[in-house]
Amino acid sequence: MGVRLRLQYALWVGLFAAAAPLLAQAADKDETIQKLLDRVDALEREVAALQPVQSPPAAAPAGESPTATTDLDASAPPDNASRFAFHGYADADFQRNVDGNSKKFALGEIDLFGTERLSPHLTALMELVFETDEQQLVAQVPVNVERLLLQYRGNNFFNLDIGSFRTAVGYYSTAYLRGAWLQTAISRPKMFAFEDQGGFLPLHAVGVSVNGRIPSGDLNLHYVAEAGSSRNYGDTAGYGLDYSFNRATNLALYSQPAGIPGLEIGFSSYHGQFSPEAGFRLDRSVWMVHFVYVRGRVEFLNEGLLIGMRDSLGSGTGLGFYSQIAYRIASSWKPYARVEYLNVYGNGAISTAVGRVYVPWKTVYTEGLRYDLTESVAMKFELGQETDYLRPSYISAAAQLAFTF
Repeated sequence: MGVRLRLQYALWVGLFAAAAPLLAQAADKDETIQKLLDRVDALEREVAALQPVQSPPAAAPAGESPTATTDLDASAPPDNASRFAFHGYADADFQRNVDGNSKKFALGEIDLFGTERLSPHLTALMELVFETDEQQLVAQVPVNVERLLLQYRGNNFFNLDIGSFRTAVGYYSTAYLRGAWLQTAISRPKMFAFEDQGGFLPLHAVGVSVNGRIPSGDLNLHYVAEAGSSRNYGDTAGYGLDYSFNRATNLALYSQPAGIPGLEIGFSSYHGQFSPEAGFRLDRSVWMVHFVYVRGRVEFLNEGLLIGMRDSLGSGTGLGFYSQIAYRIASSWKPYARVEYLNVYGNGAISTAVGRVYVPWKTVYTEGLRYDLTESVAMKFELGQETDYLRPSYISAAAQLAFTF
């Protein structure tokens, strides 16, 4: 019996000696795994600190177009997240015949964008634009409050913006801030020209905007509902051309299918009043659809427009579209081309107030090349041909140095 016990003891000692290194190695692996998990948590906190609510697309890879600036992933940031974020955009240009009869160097706009997190669910946003290209005297540079918002981010399905915002009319207006560096081309599509630069679409409003996701599975539907006062040309009090703010509503729906990353399909329906000239107050409706694919090297933008205007003396209609395609070659070169068309006509007083006097252009063909010197600096070259109703067609050219900071 003593021999048997000694043999069993020797066997257990041998098994323990053989298993000890394996147990130690397993313990080391557990410790290593735990350290990696701790590091992942730390990195997630750092990333969250660098991502403010509704941050602009300034960090897009060189040569790629940014996505829409509306942040619908409304998870509240941690308490230790960075509270303030700031971005700036500027450009300098050479323009030849861009309006049919000019040749000049010009300093573009300076776009300043900042957000301040007030609480886990509240953020203040301000976007200021110094319109240096429109200054009359050295000491006079117009300052435009592009956006000023108090934002509430509750969850993925309900977010609230109160203040001055960009209306969700179509895709281009909300996908790109005012800074030229963000967009591929030098020029914006003509239908998305800003109101103070001759644009006819209601791209700005003061009021309330609600947005979020709609439970829809792989369709990944989103909604935007807005109510407020739109920014228009004209002054209904009769004091000449000036901005006039008229009540308006807008509803937009769009889908970003989970099975096709980069694809977005949507439409918007805007209804309000429009004052193109002093003394005119027109009922205006704008319907827009868009089909957009932006992913990797490819940028393919398509939008269609139907606009209707009416008063007691007449009515007017506008039908138009633009299509832009770009492809990034290697890591820095990105050629692009765009075609635009618009047909506007009316009768009665609308024929003179809007018609082909207020919106004279008919077709525009644009081609160009963007070259990204760095992730923050880009050179652009562009040629275009425009055909108007009121003058012969003409060729334009432009070069631009755009940067972000």
